[in-house]
Amino acid sequence: MDEIYMLSVYGDATFTSVLSLDCVPDPERTHFMWGFSKDFGMSGIRVGVLYTRNHEIQKAVNQLAVFHGCPGPVQHVLSQFISDRDWLDNVFFPTNKKRLKEAQNILVDGLADVGIPVLKSSGGLYVWADFRKFLKSQTFEAELELWQKLLEEKLLISPGKAFYCYELGWFRLVFSDSVDKIYLCKCVLLLMCHEVVCKFFRKGNITNHKFRSDCSL
Repeated sequence: MDEIYMLSVYGDATFTSVLSLDCVPDPERTHFMWGFSKDFGMSGIRVGVLYTRNHEIQKAVNQLAVFHGCPGPVQHVLSQFISDRDWLDNVFFPTNKKRLKEAQNILVDGLADVGIPVLKSSGGLYVWADFRKFLKSQTFEAELELWQKLLEEKLLISPGKAFYCYELGWFRLVFSDSVDKIYLCKCVLLLMCHEVVCKFFRKGNITNHKFRSDCSL
């Protein structure tokens, strides 16, 4: 069970960890993973946790840990950090969840203004958005071309093919950033998609397309 986003659930959703269950069907084949990179924004720390009752897996991981062990000073800092349960439960987690939900709403509403649907989510740091209508052709090459065009406008989002998405045209947009940057992302998308729509109109490829061109910071 990869529970890397277990503490980044927002809105009315709740998360139940496999470790909180009274029992699992096969404890020897149930393994738990978590890390500091997502929930605490500590990607550079490169520290994670593996909990397992399987002795064979423990033995294999212990052999690798010799080369990938966490430095003592880092362990000390992180242990001090997570031991402050009062601050984490009453300040950090509530504030983090509130900011994540606010940023997600702004991004999803901005994508809706351009006619870009997203998959519903209640946890994590990103959304999956459907850009298929803005591809020059229904190919993964066109997906990469759109990604490159967005990159040239200083907007870095991830094409679905990078995550082995079997359906072309899907992009991953991370929203765990400041509100100002989310609005800026919305503006870039509005302007770029407006340009695409205008080209389609000139070619007579789109009719009755509703589009909002307003953009303000």
